[in-house]
Amino acid sequence: MKMLNSLVPVLILTIGSFYAYHWYDQIPVAILQGSIFVPFLLAILVISLTIHFNRSAVFFYTLLVIIANLALSLYWVNTGLSYTLLAGLLPLQLLILTLLPERGIISLRAIPAYASLLLTTSFAIFVVMTSPVWATQFLFTDWLPARYFDWTQLPQTVLAISVVAFLHMLVLCFLRPSPHMSAGLGVLVMLVAQMHAGGTNSSLNIFSTAALLMCLYAVTQESWRMAYLDELTGLPARRALREKFQQMSGLYSVAMLDVDHFKKFNDTYGHDTGDAVLQMIAGKMNNVNGGGLPYRYGGEEFSIVFRNKSAKDAKLHLEALRESIANSPFVIDRGSRRKSDKSAKIKNNAPVKVTVSVGVADSNADVSSPWDVLKLSDKALYKAKGRGRNCVLG
Repeated sequence: MKMLNSLVPVLILTIGSFYAYHWYDQIPVAILQGSIFVPFLLAILVISLTIHFNRSAVFFYTLLVIIANLALSLYWVNTGLSYTLLAGLLPLQLLILTLLPERGIISLRAIPAYASLLLTTSFAIFVVMTSPVWATQFLFTDWLPARYFDWTQLPQTVLAISVVAFLHMLVLCFLRPSPHMSAGLGVLVMLVAQMHAGGTNSSLNIFSTAALLMCLYAVTQESWRMAYLDELTGLPARRALREKFQQMSGLYSVAMLDVDHFKKFNDTYGHDTGDAVLQMIAGKMNNVNGGGLPYRYGGEEFSIVFRNKSAKDAKLHLEALRESIANSPFVIDRGSRRKSDKSAKIKNNAPVKVTVSVGVADSNADVSSPWDVLKLSDKALYKAKGRGRNCVLG
């Protein structure tokens, strides 16, 4: 589902770009005259945003689009070896940049990405200047009957490279679904389509614009995730809860959930294990019934919002959640425990019990805002802790 959500905007832009390219000649002249500036303006916008949010993958995707656009529009490459080399190296370079981990844009750790671009450019210049026999044979050899490829001007070797890069990117989208991974796949398709079309004004305007819009979508989605989602658990963070409260009216319930003895647990087994506990609980909260919307409030505290449900109705679903957490043994990896605890009488990979306390309140109380309901649920939470923990009160 996460992968599909990331790919849908890319698919829409891809279909729209091919449609616009097909009907390019019927676009009014006034629009066409203004459209030539769109890729330039989008490139400046996306580059600025990627630097601001330090999104290196999208930054390098945008850089490849700019390089391809400049090389074709300024006639740095033409038909022949230089054009074919550009068409073959663009997919490979995009795949390499995708496989490199995010290391920032302006940092020493980003040197591998810049080195990759520099080496690829140097190699391309060397091949174009010397025109070695092995390069022309490799690039222009027909490995299959030529009649099957009369629909494109790209050599079979370039098409094979593009297909391999596309399949790798598609697998990466399944394994690591994210907006920037989907954008990388879309940019690859746009670059190949642009080289297939021959670098005409229509292909430069349409496909470059679509590729840059994909990059813009990716960087805005990533910035939204940074602002609204908790990095550790993946749950919406307090800012998202604040915006949700602004929309609340009528009957609703708010629950506060706290991990029992979390500080002691963290001190005993280490912060990595404590983080794993929070992730486990977040996974359980994502499956809460009754239409509950989970949020990470902060530290080991979580919130759940139920629309159109009283505290009494919400308690049924919260009790099921509490039982689910308590009945799910959490396995402690001995290697993750603190050195001071190595001699503890806990066998390696032995399960321990993790429990939570929950307080809940609803808007039927004499309150003026959702924050007041949250305060009441917080008081109920502390009553639950006072009664021995591992219970739901409200």
